[in-house]
Amino acid sequence: MNLEDKIPCFILAGGKSSRFKSDKAEVFYRHQYNLCKKIFKNVYFVAKKKKFKKYPFFIEKSKTYAPVFALEEIIKKHKKVFVLNIDTPTVTKKEIKKLLLKKAVAKENPLIGYYDYTMLKNINKNTLKIYGINKKQLSIKNHLNINKKEELNLLPNKIRKKIKFRKS
Repeated sequence: MNLEDKIPCFILAGGKSSRFKSDKAEVFYRHQYNLCKKIFKNVYFVAKKKKFKKYPFFIEKSKTYAPVFALEEIIKKHKKVFVLNIDTPTVTKKEIKKLLLKKAVAKENPLIGYYDYTMLKNINKNTLKIYGINKKQLSIKNHLNINKKEELNLLPNKIRKKIKFRKS
């Protein structure tokens, strides 16, 4: 059995998207889900409520908007996980597999990578930071994090054509 079959993937989709001015998850969820389903047997979105019908969700219990709480909840339940944030649509299948195989996180963005129960001791909810939970880091090229609508123009055309975006 492959590592991809044993470890579930969780796409973090519960942020406020305040700089984007609308829910970024609505723009990227299909793209990210389709990418992850090519790699992992089990893929789930993580948010405070179910946002998309027909897609599996892990509902996080924390009222605070910080990925560290969701990460802690999913690690406690699943022991070994791969996480990907919803707003990094340029990450490639090859990069995800590399991080998974090396059990590392992206040096540029720790919301892309592998986590397990041995790292729970590294979680500091007082700082709300996710850096340093998994000390093993690898550099990846395609880590563009979209925070504002204007940044959608930075995406390659092949990705822009795949995502659902309505100008408001």
